[in-house]
Amino acid sequence: MIEDLKSEFFECQCHSDEHTLKFTWNEEDNEIYTSVFLDDYRNFFQRVKVAAKYIFGYKCKYGHWDCFVLKPEDAGRLKELLEKLNNK
Repeated sequence: MIEDLKSEFFECQCHSDEHTLKFTWNEEDNEIYTSVFLDDYRNFFQRVKVAAKYIFGYKCKYGHWDCFVLKPEDAGRLKELLEKLNNK
């Protein structure tokens, strides 16, 4: 159920809003869902260009990549989160 979902957010060391990881899980399930913001096209014409490529089925052979630098102080929180999955 939606009410049982819990979320944990990790902010990149660079403090960019676009570099935020969201982990969502339910205590009963043995799954953790990860949400990652991939790319932001600010210019209207860039958005039209990307939309046209999408319509015609273009896919980058490398995928959409960005980077995320985990803060050292968040390593323990991430470890605890993954142990929840591992212990079930």
